[in-house]
Amino acid sequence: MSNKDRDKVMLAEHTLEVRYKPLGIFLDVRGYIADYIKQEQFFPHWSIDANYVTFRDDPLKIVKDGAFIGFKSAGYVVFNPESRNYFLDKATAFWKLLLRNQQYTLPDPIRFGARTKFFIPSSKKFDEINKVMYEDIFAVNARTLFDGSEQDLMFTVILKEADFDVRIIGGPIHKNEASRYFQFSSSYFEKCGLFLDIDYYRTTGLSHKDVPQLLHTAVDLIWKKAERIAGGLGL
Repeated sequence: MSNKDRDKVMLAEHTLEVRYKPLGIFLDVRGYIADYIKQEQFFPHWSIDANYVTFRDDPLKIVKDGAFIGFKSAGYVVFNPESRNYFLDKATAFWKLLLRNQQYTLPDPIRFGARTKFFIPSSKKFDEINKVMYEDIFAVNARTLFDGSEQDLMFTVILKEADFDVRIIGGPIHKNEASRYFQFSSSYFEKCGLFLDIDYYRTTGLSHKDVPQLLHTAVDLIWKKAERIAGGLGL
């Protein structure tokens, strides 16, 4: 996403997923759910398979907005939105709409997850980005343990923050490599840059009514985390 409020380009792919215990009655109400969401004019297109009803903004595929409701999870996805509030606003509205339906009561949630994949393009060469990341992440003594000349780097970090479990995966990627990690296209993918996959999730103390606030908090933390990492690496 190219954020108009700042010069740095940060392309993003957002996902909200709320998991719950499987409920067999879902298989009997799939048609109702598809019609309900369409009649509310939230999505014009839907598909039904054995375990999910999926929604999209285009007849053939998700161009920007999509959603899913299944027998064990429901969620919302946004590709490359114009603003940082777009995903939060749309996903929250979809969740509240889903809860208002009269025939399918969602089971109690057992996992809340907000995940964003970022690509921050850079004018630097891959080797430059890789070198900076390698030197910033590993101390000199640690780097000597690996020996040889570093060619590529991918890191995974597990954290606890603000009552969330957090998983961060990241690393530099080559020119024309970003398209492998995202479900949309962009001319920025022709550049080298930084890839981040940031997942904030929670598995205790959950309720349907808390999902919008959890999403608001998680999305804010995700953006701050991505900016801090990119800024610390000089990207």
